[in-house]
Amino acid sequence: MNVNDLRSIDLNLLVVFHVLMQERNVTRSAAKLNLSQSAVSAALARLRATTDDPLFERSQTGMQPTARALELAGPVALSLGNLAKTLAPSTAFNAQDSQRTFHLAMSDDIETVIAPWLLEQSLAAQWGVRFAFHQTHSHRYAESLSDPTIDLVLCATPAEIGVATIRTQTLFTGGYCCLFSPTQLAAGTPLSEQMFREATHLRVSHTAQRGFIDDLLESSGIQRSVPVSLSHFAGVTAVLANTPTLVTMPDYAAKALANAAGLTTSPTPIATPRFTVSMMWRATNESALDHVWLRETVAGYSPAK
Repeated sequence: MNVNDLRSIDLNLLVVFHVLMQERNVTRSAAKLNLSQSAVSAALARLRATTDDPLFERSQTGMQPTARALELAGPVALSLGNLAKTLAPSTAFNAQDSQRTFHLAMSDDIETVIAPWLLEQSLAAQWGVRFAFHQTHSHRYAESLSDPTIDLVLCATPAEIGVATIRTQTLFTGGYCCLFSPTQLAAGTPLSEQMFREATHLRVSHTAQRGFIDDLLESSGIQRSVPVSLSHFAGVTAVLANTPTLVTMPDYAAKALANAAGLTTSPTPIATPRFTVSMMWRATNESALDHVWLRETVAGYSPAK
Protein backbone atom coordinates (compact mmCIF):
# COMPACT_ATOMS: atom_id res chain seq x y z
CA MET A 1 0.00 0.00 0.00
CA ASN A 2 1.35 3.45 -0.94
CA VAL A 3 0.30 6.91 0.24
CA ASN A 4 -2.28 7.31 -2.54
CA ASP A 5 -4.05 4.16 -1.34
CA LEU A 6 -4.80 5.89 1.97
CA ARG A 7 -7.56 7.82 0.19
CA SER A 8 -9.75 4.74 0.51
CA ILE A 9 -9.26 4.53 4.28
CA ASP A 10 -11.00 6.70 6.87
CA LEU A 11 -8.11 7.67 9.14
CA ASN A 12 -10.59 8.30 11.96
CA LEU A 13 -10.84 4.51 12.18
CA LEU A 14 -7.25 4.42 13.40
CA VAL A 15 -8.16 6.73 16.28
CA VAL A 16 -10.98 4.35 17.21
CA PHE A 17 -8.62 1.40 17.01
CA HIS A 18 -6.06 3.18 19.18
CA VAL A 19 -8.61 3.92 21.90
CA LEU A 20 -10.03 0.39 21.74
CA MET A 21 -6.50 -0.93 22.30
CA GLN A 22 -6.24 1.24 25.39
CA GLU A 23 -9.68 0.59 26.85
CA ARG A 24 -10.50 -2.95 25.61
CA ASN A 25 -14.15 -2.00 26.04
CA VAL A 26 -16.66 -0.49 23.57
CA THR A 27 -18.60 1.47 26.20
CA ARG A 28 -15.53 3.13 27.70
CA SER A 29 -14.07 3.77 24.25
CA ALA A 30 -17.29 5.45 23.12
CA ALA A 31 -17.24 7.72 26.18
CA LYS A 32 -13.59 8.63 25.63
CA LEU A 33 -14.21 9.39 21.94
CA ASN A 34 -17.50 11.20 22.62
CA LEU A 35 -19.27 8.81 20.25
CA SER A 36 -22.22 6.46 20.61
CA GLN A 37 -21.58 2.77 21.25
CA SER A 38 -23.17 1.95 17.91
CA ALA A 39 -20.78 4.34 16.14
CA VAL A 40 -17.76 2.65 17.76
CA SER A 41 -19.14 -0.78 16.87
CA ALA A 42 -19.68 0.35 13.29
CA ALA A 43 -16.13 1.70 13.12
CA LEU A 44 -14.81 -1.62 14.45
CA ALA A 45 -16.76 -3.48 11.78
CA ARG A 46 -15.15 -1.30 9.08
CA LEU A 47 -11.73 -1.84 10.61
CA ARG A 48 -12.27 -5.59 10.52
CA ALA A 49 -13.21 -5.42 6.88
CA THR A 50 -10.20 -3.26 6.06
CA THR A 51 -7.69 -5.50 7.87
CA ASP A 52 -9.46 -8.80 7.15
CA ASP A 53 -9.06 -9.68 10.82
CA PRO A 54 -11.45 -9.67 13.83
CA LEU A 55 -8.91 -7.48 15.73
CA PHE A 56 -10.74 -7.93 19.05
CA GLU A 57 -12.47 -10.97 20.50
CA ARG A 58 -14.83 -10.92 23.45
CA SER A 59 -13.77 -12.63 26.68
CA GLN A 60 -14.79 -12.61 30.34
CA THR A 61 -12.21 -9.90 31.03
CA GLY A 62 -13.12 -7.65 28.10
CA MET A 63 -12.14 -7.38 24.45
CA GLN A 64 -8.87 -9.18 23.84
CA PRO A 65 -6.76 -8.04 20.86
CA THR A 66 -5.78 -10.59 18.26
CA ALA A 67 -2.21 -11.13 17.12
CA ARG A 68 -2.87 -8.83 14.16
CA ALA A 69 -4.18 -6.07 16.47
CA LEU A 70 -1.08 -6.34 18.65
CA GLU A 71 1.06 -6.11 15.53
CA LEU A 72 -0.73 -2.94 14.44
CA ALA A 73 -0.90 -1.27 17.87
CA GLY A 74 2.66 0.10 18.01
CA PRO A 75 2.84 1.51 14.46
CA VAL A 76 -0.63 3.04 14.74
CA ALA A 77 0.18 4.69 18.09
CA LEU A 78 3.46 6.01 16.75
CA SER A 79 1.88 7.32 13.53
CA LEU A 80 -0.95 9.08 15.37
CA GLY A 81 1.53 10.60 17.80
CA ASN A 82 3.69 11.91 14.98
CA LEU A 83 0.67 13.29 13.17
CA ALA A 84 -0.52 15.07 16.30
CA LYS A 85 2.95 16.52 16.85
CA THR A 86 3.13 17.70 13.23
CA LEU A 87 -0.26 19.41 13.26
CA ALA A 88 -0.01 20.87 16.76
CA PRO A 89 1.54 24.29 17.40
CA SER A 90 5.31 23.87 17.66
CA THR A 91 5.65 25.16 21.22
CA ALA A 92 8.23 23.57 23.48
CA PHE A 93 7.31 22.15 26.87
CA ASN A 94 8.10 24.69 29.60
CA ALA A 95 9.26 22.85 32.72
CA GLN A 96 9.52 26.09 34.72
CA ASP A 97 5.84 26.98 34.30
CA SER A 98 4.35 23.49 34.33
CA GLN A 99 2.91 21.88 37.47
CA ARG A 100 3.03 18.44 35.83
CA THR A 101 3.95 15.46 38.03
CA PHE A 102 5.98 12.83 36.20
CA HIS A 103 5.77 9.28 37.51
CA LEU A 104 8.93 7.18 37.09
CA ALA A 105 9.21 3.50 38.04
CA MET A 106 12.64 2.00 38.68
CA SER A 107 14.61 -0.36 40.89
CA ASP A 108 15.94 1.33 43.99
CA ASP A 109 19.60 1.02 42.96
CA ILE A 110 18.79 3.32 40.02
CA GLU A 111 16.62 5.50 42.23
CA THR A 112 19.66 6.00 44.47
CA VAL A 113 21.38 8.00 41.73
CA ILE A 114 18.53 9.33 39.56
CA ALA A 115 16.39 10.84 42.34
CA PRO A 116 19.08 13.15 43.80
CA TRP A 117 20.34 14.03 40.32
CA LEU A 118 16.86 15.06 39.13
CA LEU A 119 16.33 17.07 42.31
CA GLU A 120 19.63 18.89 41.75
CA GLN A 121 18.63 19.70 38.16
CA SER A 122 15.19 20.85 39.28
CA LEU A 123 16.49 23.19 41.99
CA ALA A 124 19.16 24.64 39.71
CA ALA A 125 16.76 25.28 36.81
CA GLN A 126 13.77 26.17 39.04
CA TRP A 127 11.45 23.69 37.39
CA GLY A 128 7.80 23.72 38.34
CA VAL A 129 7.40 20.04 37.45
CA ARG A 130 7.47 17.35 40.13
CA PHE A 131 8.72 13.77 40.13
CA ALA A 132 7.16 10.75 41.85
CA PHE A 133 9.17 7.54 42.12
CA HIS A 134 7.69 4.02 42.10
CA GLN A 135 9.33 0.64 42.56
CA THR A 136 9.79 -1.90 39.76
CA HIS A 137 12.55 -4.01 38.19
CA SER A 138 13.48 -5.64 34.89
CA HIS A 139 11.11 -8.57 35.45
CA ARG A 140 8.13 -6.26 35.96
CA TYR A 141 8.68 -3.47 33.45
CA ALA A 142 5.67 -4.43 31.29
CA GLU A 143 3.42 -4.63 34.33
CA SER A 144 4.57 -1.16 35.41
CA LEU A 145 3.92 0.32 31.97
CA SER A 146 0.42 -1.18 31.94
CA ASP A 147 -0.37 1.36 34.67
CA PRO A 148 -1.43 4.55 32.85
CA THR A 149 -0.02 6.61 35.73
CA ILE A 150 3.57 5.55 34.97
CA ASP A 151 5.37 7.74 32.43
CA LEU A 152 8.76 6.06 32.33
CA VAL A 153 10.44 2.84 33.53
CA LEU A 154 14.16 2.67 34.23
CA CYS A 155 15.76 -0.72 34.81
CA ALA A 156 18.44 -3.11 33.67
CA THR A 157 17.72 -3.75 30.00
CA PRO A 158 15.49 -6.85 29.70
CA ALA A 159 16.81 -9.70 27.59
CA GLU A 160 13.89 -9.26 25.20
CA ILE A 161 11.17 -6.64 24.80
CA GLY A 162 8.47 -8.48 22.90
CA VAL A 163 5.74 -5.83 23.04
CA ALA A 164 5.29 -3.59 20.02
CA THR A 165 3.66 -0.86 22.12
CA ILE A 166 6.80 -0.27 24.23
CA ARG A 167 9.71 1.93 23.19
CA THR A 168 13.19 1.69 24.73
CA GLN A 169 16.44 3.67 24.84
CA THR A 170 19.73 2.67 26.47
CA LEU A 171 20.88 5.18 29.09
CA PHE A 172 24.22 3.95 30.38
CA THR A 173 26.28 0.87 31.14
CA GLY A 174 27.08 -0.45 34.58
CA GLY A 175 29.15 -3.06 36.35
CA TYR A 176 29.49 -4.39 39.89
CA CYS A 177 31.68 -3.62 42.87
CA CYS A 178 31.83 -4.52 46.56
CA LEU A 179 30.65 -2.24 49.37
CA PHE A 180 31.42 -2.53 53.08
CA SER A 181 32.06 -0.52 56.24
CA PRO A 182 35.76 0.09 56.91
CA THR A 183 35.05 0.24 60.66
CA GLN A 184 33.16 -3.07 60.67
CA LEU A 185 35.07 -5.20 58.18
CA ALA A 186 38.85 -5.33 58.51
CA ALA A 187 39.63 -5.56 54.81
CA GLY A 188 41.96 -3.63 52.58
CA THR A 189 41.20 -2.37 49.12
CA PRO A 190 41.15 -3.80 46.66
CA LEU A 191 39.61 -6.86 48.29
CA SER A 192 41.58 -10.05 47.88
CA GLU A 193 39.86 -13.02 46.32
CA GLN A 194 40.40 -14.99 49.53
CA MET A 195 38.73 -12.28 51.65
CA PHE A 196 35.84 -12.12 49.20
CA ARG A 197 35.31 -15.88 49.29
CA GLU A 198 35.55 -16.13 53.08
CA ALA A 199 33.56 -12.98 53.99
CA THR A 200 30.02 -12.85 55.28
CA HIS A 201 27.89 -11.55 52.43
CA LEU A 202 24.66 -9.59 52.26
CA ARG A 203 22.59 -10.73 49.28
CA VAL A 204 20.28 -8.39 47.37
CA SER A 205 18.01 -9.85 44.69
CA HIS A 206 14.40 -9.29 43.67
CA THR A 207 13.49 -12.74 45.02
CA ALA A 208 15.57 -12.35 48.20
CA GLN A 209 16.65 -15.95 47.63
CA ARG A 210 19.44 -16.13 45.10
CA GLY A 211 21.74 -13.81 43.18
CA PHE A 212 24.16 -14.07 40.30
CA ILE A 213 27.18 -14.05 42.67
CA ASP A 214 25.94 -17.40 44.02
CA ASP A 215 26.09 -18.80 40.50
CA LEU A 216 29.60 -17.40 39.89
CA LEU A 217 31.05 -18.83 43.10
CA GLU A 218 29.24 -22.15 42.95
CA SER A 219 30.54 -22.72 39.43
CA SER A 220 33.95 -22.74 41.12
CA GLY A 221 32.73 -25.05 43.87
CA ILE A 222 32.42 -22.29 46.49
CA GLN A 223 29.37 -21.73 48.70
CA ARG A 224 29.30 -18.21 50.13
CA SER A 225 28.01 -17.36 53.62
CA VAL A 226 24.79 -15.33 53.29
CA PRO A 227 22.87 -15.13 56.58
CA VAL A 228 20.64 -12.27 55.38
CA SER A 229 19.02 -11.53 52.00
CA LEU A 230 17.14 -8.40 50.96
CA SER A 231 14.78 -7.82 48.04
CA HIS A 232 15.90 -4.19 47.69
CA PHE A 233 18.85 -1.91 48.39
CA ALA A 234 17.13 0.39 50.90
CA GLY A 235 18.42 -1.51 53.92
CA VAL A 236 21.99 -2.02 52.70
CA THR A 237 23.64 0.95 54.45
CA ALA A 238 22.13 0.14 57.84
CA VAL A 239 23.21 -3.52 57.65
CA LEU A 240 26.74 -2.72 56.51
CA ALA A 241 27.20 0.07 59.07
CA ASN A 242 26.41 -2.32 61.92
CA THR A 243 27.87 -5.66 60.83
CA PRO A 244 31.14 -7.01 59.33
CA THR A 245 29.53 -7.89 56.02
CA LEU A 246 29.96 -6.92 52.39
CA VAL A 247 27.58 -6.67 49.45
CA THR A 248 28.18 -6.89 45.71
CA MET A 249 25.95 -4.44 43.86
CA PRO A 250 25.79 -2.12 40.83
CA ASP A 251 28.80 0.18 40.93
CA TYR A 252 26.93 3.47 40.38
CA ALA A 253 24.69 2.81 43.39
CA ALA A 254 27.55 1.51 45.55
CA LYS A 255 29.53 4.73 44.97
CA ALA A 256 26.50 6.85 45.84
CA LEU A 257 25.90 4.94 49.09
CA ALA A 258 29.60 5.05 49.96
CA ASN A 259 29.64 8.83 49.61
CA ALA A 260 26.45 9.24 51.63
CA ALA A 261 27.24 6.83 54.48
CA GLY A 262 31.02 6.72 54.79
CA LEU A 263 31.33 3.23 53.33
CA THR A 264 34.10 1.80 51.17
CA THR A 265 33.94 0.41 47.65
CA SER A 266 36.27 -2.10 46.06
CA PRO A 267 36.46 -3.75 42.65
CA THR A 268 35.18 -7.31 42.75
CA PRO A 269 38.12 -9.73 42.92
CA ILE A 270 36.29 -12.13 40.60
CA ALA A 271 35.09 -11.41 37.06
CA THR A 272 31.55 -10.03 36.97
CA PRO A 273 29.40 -9.13 33.96
CA ARG A 274 28.53 -5.65 32.75
CA PHE A 275 25.01 -4.60 31.84
CA THR A 276 23.03 -1.71 30.41
CA VAL A 277 20.31 0.39 31.98
CA SER A 278 17.45 1.50 29.71
CA MET A 279 14.39 3.66 29.93
CA MET A 280 11.10 2.36 28.52
CA TRP A 281 7.82 4.05 27.74
CA ARG A 282 4.53 3.46 25.95
CA ALA A 283 4.51 4.24 22.23
CA THR A 284 1.44 6.40 22.79
CA ASN A 285 3.68 8.91 24.56
CA GLU A 286 6.31 8.94 21.82
CA SER A 287 5.60 12.45 20.52
CA ALA A 288 3.97 14.15 23.52
CA LEU A 289 5.97 17.32 24.18
CA ASP A 290 6.06 16.87 27.95
CA HIS A 291 7.15 13.27 27.58
CA VAL A 292 9.83 14.16 25.03
CA TRP A 293 11.17 16.69 27.54
CA LEU A 294 11.18 14.06 30.31
CA ARG A 295 13.08 11.53 28.20
CA GLU A 296 15.61 14.07 26.97
CA THR A 297 16.16 15.21 30.56
CA VAL A 298 16.66 11.70 31.95
CA ALA A 299 18.93 10.83 29.02
CA GLY A 300 21.24 13.60 30.23
CA TYR A 301 22.21 11.60 33.32
CA SER A 302 25.59 9.90 33.34
CA PRO A 303 27.02 7.92 36.30
CA ALA A 304 29.96 9.47 38.09
CA LYS A 305 33.23 7.84 37.07
